[in-house]
Amino acid sequence: MGYGVALLEVVGGIALIIGIGTRLVAVLFALLMVGAIVKVKFAAGFLGNGETAGWEFDLTLLAISVYLAFSEQ
Repeated sequence: MGYGVALLEVVGGIALIIGIGTRLVAVLFALLMVGAIVKVKFAAGFLGNGETAGWEFDLTLLAISVYLAFSEQ
């Protein structure tokens, strides 16, 4: 699973910079962020627990991805 996430982040990030497949990549990033929040970061709380970071930044990235997926271009 880690290789797939890494590939999505590298290739998807380059695609977003170039502007190729923006909606598809944004939807995939949104799904990735939901998974990251629920599976990894949710237990730490919104702002973290002092030892690990919270899920506030992941929520921001999710909002940006949703915006890119649904905005008119």
